[in-house]
Amino acid sequence: MTNVFESAAEIRVLVGYLAEQHATWFGSQFFGPRASAFLAPVFARTAFQAQCNGVTTAAARLHDEAIGVGRTHHLFRLPEVLEQGVAASLVEATFVEQLRQHLIAPDAALARLDALSTPDAAVEGAQVVAGDFVDGAETLLAAIAGVYLDAYRKGIKTFPFVREA
Repeated sequence: MTNVFESAAEIRVLVGYLAEQHATWFGSQFFGPRASAFLAPVFARTAFQAQCNGVTTAAARLHDEAIGVGRTHHLFRLPEVLEQGVAASLVEATFVEQLRQHLIAPDAALARLDALSTPDAAVEGAQVVAGDFVDGAETLLAAIAGVYLDAYRKGIKTFPFVREA
């Protein structure tokens, strides 16, 4: 059974991977074919976490530039309790191995993102997703995943975010 922290981590990593390798929304290559060779000598035991942190930072900057920083949250800048849970999830060996199986090709990542998302989410640029991460994180994460999935399928950028209550 997946918990909300693992869901947030999985959706974040899938979206980051797809943004780099499929949609080329930003120029980083933390999940590129040479990234592991570059990161492994420096981060011998935590190369995957370094990849995740790198793509999160790149995506957070892009999202913050598009929607601003303030009383909003997005997939790459979550409330602190979720950020801590995501970080803890990314050190769980079994979870990481399962997650890495979906990062072998963009089609595998898209299929997994589809399984995690709310069906029929539509995209129109930066998107406000109504809700509260404290009370309805699972529902919001699925909706956000659906918005990203639709954007990838349409070949457009999107920046879904949630206004702080």
